[in-house]
Amino acid sequence: MAFDLKSRMFKSLQFRVMAALMLGLGLSVTLLIVHLSSSKLEALMDLGEAASRNQTLLAAGQARAGIERRDKTYLENIYFDLVFGQEDEAFEKPIIQMLRVSDAQGDGLKSYETLDGPQVDPSVLDAQADQAVASQTAQESRQGDLYVISAPVFSDMEREVIGAISIAWDQGPLRAGVVQSTMRSAFIGFAAAVAVLLAIGMVMQRLVLYPISALAGAVSRIQESGDLATMPPEVVERQDEIGSLAARFQALLAQSNAQILTRRQQLDTALESMAQGLCLFDGTHRLVMSNRRVEEIYGLAKGTLHPGMHIRDVLKACRDAGNYSDARILEIEQTLCKPARSQRALPYLEIISGGRSISVLRVPMPEGGWVATFEDVTERKRTEAKIEHMAMHDALTGLPNRISFRQQLDRALNTTARGQQLAVMCLDLDHFKAVNDTLGHPIGDALLKQVGQRLQGCLRQSKVVARLSGDEFAIVENNVSSVEEVGQLAERIVNRLSEPYEICGHHIVIGSCIGIAIAPADGSDPEALVKAADLALYRAKSEGRGTYRFFEQAMDARMQDRRALELDLRAAFAKNELELYYQPIVNLQTGRVSCFEALLRWTHETRGAVSPAEFVPLAEEIGLITQLGSWVLKEACRTAAQWPDDVRIAVNLSPVQFRSLALISEVEAALEDSGLAPDRLELEITETVLLRHTEMTLSILQRLRKLGVRISMDDFGTGYSSLSYLRTFPFDKIKIDRSFIKDVVHHGDAQAIVRAISSMGTSLGMATTAEGVETIDQLEKLRSEGCTEVQGFYFSPAVRFGEVQALLGRIDATSKPACSIAALTRATPPGEAPGAIASPAALAATAVSAQAPVIVNNFDDQPRPVVYRALQ
Repeated sequence: MAFDLKSRMFKSLQFRVMAALMLGLGLSVTLLIVHLSSSKLEALMDLGEAASRNQTLLAAGQARAGIERRDKTYLENIYFDLVFGQEDEAFEKPIIQMLRVSDAQGDGLKSYETLDGPQVDPSVLDAQADQAVASQTAQESRQGDLYVISAPVFSDMEREVIGAISIAWDQGPLRAGVVQSTMRSAFIGFAAAVAVLLAIGMVMQRLVLYPISALAGAVSRIQESGDLATMPPEVVERQDEIGSLAARFQALLAQSNAQILTRRQQLDTALESMAQGLCLFDGTHRLVMSNRRVEEIYGLAKGTLHPGMHIRDVLKACRDAGNYSDARILEIEQTLCKPARSQRALPYLEIISGGRSISVLRVPMPEGGWVATFEDVTERKRTEAKIEHMAMHDALTGLPNRISFRQQLDRALNTTARGQQLAVMCLDLDHFKAVNDTLGHPIGDALLKQVGQRLQGCLRQSKVVARLSGDEFAIVENNVSSVEEVGQLAERIVNRLSEPYEICGHHIVIGSCIGIAIAPADGSDPEALVKAADLALYRAKSEGRGTYRFFEQAMDARMQDRRALELDLRAAFAKNELELYYQPIVNLQTGRVSCFEALLRWTHETRGAVSPAEFVPLAEEIGLITQLGSWVLKEACRTAAQWPDDVRIAVNLSPVQFRSLALISEVEAALEDSGLAPDRLELEITETVLLRHTEMTLSILQRLRKLGVRISMDDFGTGYSSLSYLRTFPFDKIKIDRSFIKDVVHHGDAQAIVRAISSMGTSLGMATTAEGVETIDQLEKLRSEGCTEVQGFYFSPAVRFGEVQALLGRIDATSKPACSIAALTRATPPGEAPGAIASPAALAATAVSAQAPVIVNNFDDQPRPVVYRALQ
């Protein structure tokens, strides 16, 4: 205890300041006294030496007579006076240790020396005396404590040196006295300095050190208690720097305390406002702090967690709330109490009772312990699971989507054992687009849902059925034992999907086509199998509806041919190898050509003539039809501008061209560049155009009508709701499909349809054009049914631009009413069977007699109509 007090005393600022002051002042005073004493000693020594020199010179003067007379008694008196003093002087101790007298020749008369004290070598005195005689000046030297002076002795007239006297003075007693006096003065001065220092130290302690000690003690007490009132008033109220320091320190403490309180309140508010729970544990696994959110997450009563709780007690509280089992809290405690191997954050997901998910992030602290945050992510996990399900499933039917299907197919291929087979089916619905277009997309969506349900009902739960896009579905069938089994399943699916659907009061009947690929025969990876099934589906759709087909290698070859055709078509368009042919449309009233229909033709260098029915749908499918249609429009208008003004040009438009308003600008540009009058341009569309994008399509048609362009409906009578379209948009012309014309002579129903369409066109103010007229019987029948125009091989097939003018001349030359079949029969020359086709000569004769042209088909070498007319 005493050692501890001494140790603290030595370390105290007060002791250090006092010690430094005392030591400094004491050393300063001592050095000053020593300096003054040493100066005094030197002065006394100088004075003693001067006195010795004077005494020696005096003795030399007195010794002159004794040297001249060589009177030793006389010299002894001098020695006695010097050593023992005269009558009025007395020395406690002899100060002259030796006296030596010599004549001018250096012969010593007699030497005297004291019985005690230091001695000097006589030879030194003799040598020094010889120097004094030779130089006639006094010589000085030191031998320890002896001060030796040798002075010359002159004659009475001081003309010549007759001898020398050497005296050795002892200055030791003088030095010892001076040193003793100096030490006494120094001690007295040091004692006085110490006394002064003590007085100054007490004053400094009173004025400075005590207030500083009081300030330090107050700060220590404030640190322990946090109470600013413990600052001594006598320190704070001082009017000097100490008081200012104490006042400022107290203000600083108050400010810091206020900031700490504010920060603590902010921290408490932040902790309580956190969406996450927070717990801080120290190195002894005890709770340091936590917020209310932890109790809310784990369903604990308010105040259950408090500082100082061991982690074991915290876990037990969570167990009592029904969150953990005993085994689980033991496992958690063992994990948390293990020393942390690193300072890396440790996230993990905890599943507690009720299926709730708690995200925990544990961060070890460098000094031991850890801080942990807790977040209830139950809803987030549900949302993520829902999003993941949505990403992998179709939103409408709930079936797996294309991504999920590919993953499950890949997994199924990897798990299929050697020697087993797997079937992939791709199917789409027949007439589904018609349902969407006529009944609306909500009905179509409901239909897709029921289709998905029926497909799931046809399969075992272990099988995979997915919706890939639109009305396209796919199926994976595992462990296929035989191809016949797959065929039976496909037939069952086709029959099931063909059964009627009742949706919102609508009776709907659709079908389906299925393409099937078998693994590993048709491929061993998902891409190859799906491609093979798609090819089989394409084949099934091309061969008819409501059927299924297995993949064959020839299908891939046909698809490669189609790809080659696509490349050739693109190359042909780029090289301007496509050209326009023109087929006349004849007005039945005038017998003259009223219009030409522009028809696209393609002659390939190796394929030969490629049918438009083959390459036009392909152009629509690959997206080339837009550029192709624009070129056809410009080329047709440029060509028609060179024809007579009463001849129009008809251009077919693809439904794809109606997907953009750019069609309007293309028509305007074609008319402006060619200079063709807008009323000479007829744009032919099919009902398919009106089935898609109705509002946009009608807007485009109306804007085209404002340009002055004529609008014609092609293939009328083959769609779903032609009559409603005639009400929606007033067409200029209706073209009756050739399927009705070929049977108009021999089938009454076809004749009735043609009559109805012609009558309806007349009532609505629309011209009617019959397509595919090939015989004179068809021509007469159409004339009798009121058709306005006709088009077909009866007059001419489509010809190149260079043949148009000649064709116009031939047809316009027959503008007189042609004779009928009956006239031809009556005009049959004798010898030919009645009703037979007359020979050309007979026909010509008949034409001359009837004064009218005769138009018949020439069935000889060229399958095209020939016009016979009389020579005028």
